[in-house]
Amino acid sequence: MAVRGLGLLALNDSLLWPALSSGSCRSRVFLLDPDCHAARLRAGEIGEAPAAFTSGIRLAVERLRELAGQPGVDLALYTYQARPVWRVIGLDDTLYVSGFASWEGHSSTMYKLLPTAAGALHQGFRRMLDDLAATSTRVA
Repeated sequence: MAVRGLGLLALNDSLLWPALSSGSCRSRVFLLDPDCHAARLRAGEIGEAPAAFTSGIRLAVERLRELAGQPGVDLALYTYQARPVWRVIGLDDTLYVSGFASWEGHSSTMYKLLPTAAGALHQGFRRMLDDLAATSTRVA
């Protein structure tokens, strides 16, 4: 997950909130660090005020910290400092991928990637997520 995660994660009626809060899944969430230079760049790309953009990220971080502190919830939350390029949602072995450009990420087409014997793209995204976990700051 990239950038704010508000629509997908942070609000009570968000799409993935029930699955995350049930304790039935292991989750790693990566959000853009609201205090980094890339957050201001991304806000400018989508025509949003940096303060509004970063407050949305902070809200997502706090809501996910709250969730991660609940018994039985297996949630690791990270922040990273690079300008987001991809939105990746991994469910078991299936990846859903879309790109960020000069528009809101939710306007991008999502592509479903399944593992295959020669699936370099799927393996590359998995590797990217593992590297992101190794180089990001865990905040919950």
